[in-house]
Amino acid sequence: MSKNRDDATLRVYAALEEYERALDMAAKHGALLAAELPQARLDGNFAMEVAQGAFTHFYNSLSTIVTARGQVVDGHRALAVVQRKFNLPVVAGGEKTPPEKLIEAGAPSLRVA
Repeated sequence: MSKNRDDATLRVYAALEEYERALDMAAKHGALLAAELPQARLDGNFAMEVAQGAFTHFYNSLSTIVTARGQVVDGHRALAVVQRKFNLPVVAGGEKTPPEKLIEAGAPSLRVA
């Protein structure tokens, strides 16, 4: 196995981990904003029409983040194919349990929708 390929694999893994964290943080902060918007309207005693355009844009942006997250999951699957095809090192971080292990163990699904 090539040291260059091993090094490249580790760099891709590190970049992917950082990207996943950034997407999850964006989703978290977007969800917090989405929860705060209606509360602010209620607290301010504003009519529903006030800032409806902002509501629409922010909620749509959160939907886009969730879609992007799904694309990253699909990207994982594509990289797994490359990893197996070229016998690249398997890298995993922390105590993450892969989805297939959850299914094997009969654990409840983490899927929300």
